[in-house]
Amino acid sequence: MELFQDSTLQAIGPYMSRLSKRQQIVASNLANIDTPGYKTRDLSFHATIQELLSETPEPQRTSRPEHIGGALPGSSPAQPYEVPGLVSRMDHNNVDLDRELLKLSETSFGYSMMAEILKGKFRTLAISINEGGNR
Repeated sequence: MELFQDSTLQAIGPYMSRLSKRQQIVASNLANIDTPGYKTRDLSFHATIQELLSETPEPQRTSRPEHIGGALPGSSPAQPYEVPGLVSRMDHNNVDLDRELLKLSETSFGYSMMAEILKGKFRTLAISINEGGNR
């Protein structure tokens, strides 16, 4: 069935999985905010939905050494990494509450946006089916 061969539908799944994994990592950072020696982790998150929809992705530039050049969500498992350059407290923990809450908010917004796009796709499909039945 060509119905579900839509490039947007194929891109949204891996992107939402990446968002979900990032949210788990941020939650883990927040849970360990008072754990001595804990180091903040993150997920390489440079791919955009436009890159996922592109038939031939443009070569990607990286702004940090931990970014995986050319990797797209879903093309390889996303690997968490320790965030370099953060200020550590006396207990050698470097989790910053404001930074983590901002990442949590950004990730939640991205997930909600993708869910709305998905909902719109299925709404269009339902309208098409219903219109076809009225003829």
